[in-house]
Amino acid sequence: MKKNNNYVLLIFFLIAFITFSQAVNVNAQTETTEVNISHRIEETFKPETANINIEVWSQKRELEDAYSDTTNRMNSTIEALKEFENLTYTTTTFSVNQRFLEENKERVKYYEVSTMIKIEIDNLKQLGNVIERVVAVGGTNIKGISYGLKNPEEAKNKVIQKGIEQIKEKADIIKESLDKVSYRIMKLDVNDNYSVYNYSYSMLRSNTMGTQESLPVPNISPQDVNINVNFNAKVELK
Repeated sequence: MKKNNNYVLLIFFLIAFITFSQAVNVNAQTETTEVNISHRIEETFKPETANINIEVWSQKRELEDAYSDTTNRMNSTIEALKEFENLTYTTTTFSVNQRFLEENKERVKYYEVSTMIKIEIDNLKQLGNVIERVVAVGGTNIKGISYGLKNPEEAKNKVIQKGIEQIKEKADIIKESLDKVSYRIMKLDVNDNYSVYNYSYSMLRSNTMGTQESLPVPNISPQDVNINVNFNAKVELK
């Protein structure tokens, strides 16, 4: 009889131990863990548009001469731009300033008249021809070229969507490594950046009027546009 009691007691402790072990395992599996995931993605796109900033400038002793010279240069530049299709332009600044230069140990007053013309073009194959024409008719300084996309927000959204899928892949790897059953993204910070490329094409200012004659056409190779997105995610795993 005593032997049977010991057997029953042993079975009782064995069942209790198994039940306790299962409870511990269940608690371990249901315990939540929070992790932070940082992720960065960068995609390149072929440029679809370009902006060129042109300065037309003149410096003369007489205000009337400087004003007339710059105005003639500007009008010639605009007439040249009208020859191109898929191109728009705007006058962004027009300024008149005094400058004092030292000549023969004396300070001589000059007048500077300057205007900036912003050119937007969709046909990137025409970039070199546009630059050649602008310089030939009197453009004195090209401030640079920036490349872009026609619909940058649409491109950004594609990059963001791809980046989120990559974050999910990282979360799945972490989940499996920690023997978790599921995860959810509790918080997600997104910082996107749309980078354009500026190509420096500077010239020395000149008081000489453009020759109107044909000049060598520069071979311009457009640079890709970069879109990079940084993510910071807080993930809860169970």
